Amino acid sequence: MVTKENFYYSPINNLSFIDNLIFYTKLVFFTVAFALLITLSVLLGKIIPSIEKWSPVLFHKMLLWLLSIEVEIVGETDQSKKSNLFISNHLSYLDIPILGSKFPMRFVAKSEVESWPFFGFLAKKGRSIFIRRNKTDSFIQKNKILDMLSSGEKIFVFPEGTTSDGNRVLDFKSSSFSSVENQSFMIQPIVIVYSDLNGIPINRWLRPMIAWYGDMDLKPHLSKLVGLMSIKAKLIYLEPVNTQNFENRKDLSNHLEDKIRKVYSSALSKKLAK
Repeated sequence: MVTKENFYYSPINNLSFIDNLIFYTKLVFFTVAFALLITLSVLLGKIIPSIEKWSPVLFHKMLLWLLSIEVEIVGETDQSKKSNLFISNHLSYLDIPILGSKFPMRFVAKSEVESWPFFGFLAKKGRSIFIRRNKTDSFIQKNKILDMLSSGEKIFVFPEGTTSDGNRVLDFKSSSFSSVENQSFMIQPIVIVYSDLNGIPINRWLRPMIAWYGDMDLKPHLSKLVGLMSIKAKLIYLEPVNTQNFENRKDLSNHLEDKIRKVYSSALSKKLAK
């Protein structure tokens, strides 16, 4: 029987004194910069909208620097500038700073996140859109997102609705696309793949160091992750699709799910073959 302690076990060596010194030095600089960023956003965010809009991007870049996360971009990104809705597979809470470090986007999150200690605060400062997953509010939330898309906001949705274990892509929820059904919007599909931890290629046994899913406790998972010296991730930009080319949201959802699943499976296969 595998205990929860063994579940988080990794063959990666513990950090040396120098490694810890470097990390905590970076943490001090990060904390000071974060405090200044929050202060600037609170005092001037409403007066200068660009500050409120770009602050989350800067915060995400700072977080990637703190955690030594290297992001490789694959594919054509110029077309994504014309896209309205962005989607990807979902493995970890790290997905958000990695994806949000490129340009201003509003992430769609479940309403429970808003009340989470600290993370809820960050989500609100990051201009997240909180939704309730019930039929009563679905129509209101659909129109809310549609209005934002129509006003030029770039919105990010994880169609799986939750994080996977990283070994596969979960089924997409077609309700994720209800706002763009029978509309004319461009969707940018992205595949996120975590490839290396401390220079070690990730396999299914190391994947739980990154993937956060099921009933995993956040604190032990986060403490293990912070102890890593480096993480490499890859963002694969696929060909954007126009929502008006699909008869309904289910066809759209199935098409995008198939594209992302095939590319993700192929990426895992190539890593295993190395």
